[in-house]
Amino acid sequence: MSARSNKLLACLPTAELEKLTPSLREVPLEAKQIIYHVRSSIDYVYFPTSGIISAMTLMEDGSAIEVATIGNEGMAGLIAVTGIETSPYEVMVQVRGTGFRMEVQAFKQEVAKSSALHDILMRYNVAFSVQVSYSVACNGLHTIEKRCCRWLLMAQDRVGSKELLLTHEFIAIMLGVRRPSVTDLLQALQKKGLINCGRGRIEILDRPGLERMTCECYRRTNEEFERQFG
Repeated sequence: MSARSNKLLACLPTAELEKLTPSLREVPLEAKQIIYHVRSSIDYVYFPTSGIISAMTLMEDGSAIEVATIGNEGMAGLIAVTGIETSPYEVMVQVRGTGFRMEVQAFKQEVAKSSALHDILMRYNVAFSVQVSYSVACNGLHTIEKRCCRWLLMAQDRVGSKELLLTHEFIAIMLGVRRPSVTDLLQALQKKGLINCGRGRIEILDRPGLERMTCECYRRTNEEFERQFG
């Protein structure tokens, strides 16, 4: 797997990427794998090449809700570059895949030496922050139907396939709702011909239909990534 399979790394000039390559280690990303526990130290940064990682806000009672989705367009652990040594989020793999990881201290040294890498990371930080902002707004202002459609679209964007290996329970955790609510909603979307549900699997049948049903948060988030990276 090439490091350029991660779109953030692919933005780097060849010479700059070659400086990182000896320190990048290809690793599997297993479903439900915890990348960082909340308030735990960030020892590695991760660059997914496939699969999906979720950043979640965790409550004291153990409940959680997703605030950002990370795929091959981005990275996990960016906050460590700013000098923050612990994760503000619970960061977990939601769809298995692969990626590259790098020791955070080595990565920070490379960022300090490379203006190109620093610029790309700052632009990604803006786009990521916008995604978090719209996730918060979406969770508070929009219906579960719109939120679920947005989430399915974002998942498909990052997986690059019509088939998503996801359980109803996992989607409920991501959306911060009860599992029966997710089951009812997915059945309604299936009746409309938008998706097809199986055990631990959701197939996207009508993407334009999902796009019509979701809110502006999906479009606005994508527009910001486009604005930063073209």
